[in-house]
Amino acid sequence: MAQAVETFLKLRPRLREVREQEDGWILALFDYDPKDADVLGLLTELHNSGVISEFRREDQRVFPPQLGNSGALELQIDSGKLPGYFESYDSLVKSNPDASPHEFVVWAKSDAFRDGYAAACALLQFLKSKAEVWDATGQRLFLVDQQAVEIPLTSYSAKQTVQMPTHLSGVTRFLDNEHLDADARWAFFRKASLRLLRDLPKEKRLGVLMENLGNVFDRAQQDHSLYLERFSFEDLLKNFDEKRLKFVGDLNQILASIQTALIAVPIGFFLIAEKFKPTNGWTGQNIVLAAGGLVFFALVFVLSLNQGKTLEGVKLALIDFQTEQKRKVTDKSERLRNLLATTWSQYGRVRCLLWVVRFLLLLFSAIIVAALLWCSITAWQQFLPYTAKDSVSPSATNNLTIPKVP
Repeated sequence: MAQAVETFLKLRPRLREVREQEDGWILALFDYDPKDADVLGLLTELHNSGVISEFRREDQRVFPPQLGNSGALELQIDSGKLPGYFESYDSLVKSNPDASPHEFVVWAKSDAFRDGYAAACALLQFLKSKAEVWDATGQRLFLVDQQAVEIPLTSYSAKQTVQMPTHLSGVTRFLDNEHLDADARWAFFRKASLRLLRDLPKEKRLGVLMENLGNVFDRAQQDHSLYLERFSFEDLLKNFDEKRLKFVGDLNQILASIQTALIAVPIGFFLIAEKFKPTNGWTGQNIVLAAGGLVFFALVFVLSLNQGKTLEGVKLALIDFQTEQKRKVTDKSERLRNLLATTWSQYGRVRCLLWVVRFLLLLFSAIIVAALLWCSITAWQQFLPYTAKDSVSPSATNNLTIPKVP
């Protein structure tokens, strides 16, 4: 490391309100104490080497070692005289976007930025060997598909590289030249990148690519997987249409069973309810009717549980197919998503109707039990008559019977 940098690092902790300028100058304030001979020696040495070009006190320029009394000094620092020193990782990225200096030190420490910057440099070096056009003079590369997309190397910041180390090794392995289909892999990665970047301003492209490198990599892997499986969207639609017919057939079969239950259960309930007779106590006829009705409803409920198992099987098959379809997503899969949505909608309606049947079965069973109790308990019968009492007509009571005279 240069001697000037080592000297400046001794002074740097005492600087405050440090501001980096776009032109490479650094402005800072320093609280000067004329009694501190060591600091005065550092200031003089840095001034003589050109690192600190100006000392100002209240807009008046002063020169070491005659810096006056105690007080704040405004320093103008030339970062060009400090080779390998950077205030932040953003300034390091700006001056060395694709290759780190042999020796450097960054004042604003950050392990995440350090690892991210190293990963960014490795990625850009890797892209140099892959990109269709590389402009070293202009510090930019071009990805060419149907059109050429310019990507300036300085169009990223340190915070956009934080996630890079996680995905870099996977990307480099995927794009390794040792693969027999290396050209196809690069084409898929380039296509996924251009899909993300082509509509962005060029000043934002590289940063957005680094932030979304994981998504771009996943998309490239998906496309490559489809390529290896000789996949086409029409084949997927044909496959789903065949499975969808089976799904719909199973759902319609369950629906037909549910509809039969919806018709049979009320009819059976009213036939049983009609046979109940109010009595003073428990009678065999009412008990047998109630037991038979409950067994009938229990049998239908058990059948509904079997229908629920079949419906659950249809659900699992739909989930498996939907998971597989998401792995093979393409730009034209909107139609397939709509077909899946309609099938899920039909599944939801059948499932809801099945739960309605189960609720009605439980409700009818409860009413039969209540009817049995009512027909067996006299107090309940007096409170709420089961049927209207037979009335005697007035004309019948007023008729006089005249006996015949022998």
